[in-house]
Amino acid sequence: MYKYLSFILFLTTTFIHAPVQADVSASTSDKGAAQSMRIIASGGSITEVIYALGKEQYLVATDSTSLYPAEAAALPKLGYFRQLSTEGILGFAPTHLFGAQATGPETLATQLESAGIKVHIFTEQRDLSGLQQMISEMGQLLDTPKKAQAINTQIEQQVAKLKYEARIRSQDSREKQGAITALFVMSDSDRGLTVAGGNTVPQSLFDDAGIINAAKDLPDYKVMDNESILAANPDIIFVASHRAKEPDALARLCQHPALKATNAGRNCVISTMESSSALGLSPRYPDALKRIIQKTAAFYAPELARAQ
Repeated sequence: MYKYLSFILFLTTTFIHAPVQADVSASTSDKGAAQSMRIIASGGSITEVIYALGKEQYLVATDSTSLYPAEAAALPKLGYFRQLSTEGILGFAPTHLFGAQATGPETLATQLESAGIKVHIFTEQRDLSGLQQMISEMGQLLDTPKKAQAINTQIEQQVAKLKYEARIRSQDSREKQGAITALFVMSDSDRGLTVAGGNTVPQSLFDDAGIINAAKDLPDYKVMDNESILAANPDIIFVASHRAKEPDALARLCQHPALKATNAGRNCVISTMESSSALGLSPRYPDALKRIIQKTAAFYAPELARAQ
């Protein structure tokens, strides 16, 4: 009972000193209201899109995964986006919370809305279309629909060009050797490797690069047992950069019992991918796709890699 009364007192005190402003959408013409927005961003993708739209001045705090761009890393952090504290958020007197789909805990949105905060949780379709939808939706909420459309057009054009280049580069290799199989590794343990399966951003990147995801039959991010990895026999391995910080991390991964007998493991064909752009819906999607295409081309056609 004491904790409950303390929480109510906290809410009352917070909003006496910092009244919540009205919500702002694309239909709002009051620029003064827009300028008074105080946004909590939950999820690295959310934060990055806000910066891309040029509305970072509204941000007052973010979750701990919001580290890009560099300016975002300097903002106050509220912890992991799946386990945010209501009291911690209210301490910044926000008007809005923009959150990735997994923002939590489950009671968070209800508590914040009860306190007068406008909460918008973005549904994530983890592919290029989902990214463009999120950018468009954010553009409406921040009254920048034209900027959002311009960003989407640029991303779409870049991806189309990269996909065309990938088809041209890989055509001869596919005719001679078949499609390339790749595996995206998140982490390793005694139980096996945690990898990116279907319904993930790496799956979308592999599809756009024209290569096969060795873990495509697994949902989301799951542990893949050693036997399944050996059977899939990936040709190339990608690993999230946050899991490869130690100098010998990649070499050790190549010696993993499940990998060392595969094509990728025998030749230690492994490459890091910047975590936030490879795992989240980032406006840098074309950059992540370009890296995969280049690394794949280098594996099958060294002469192309030397020419770059």
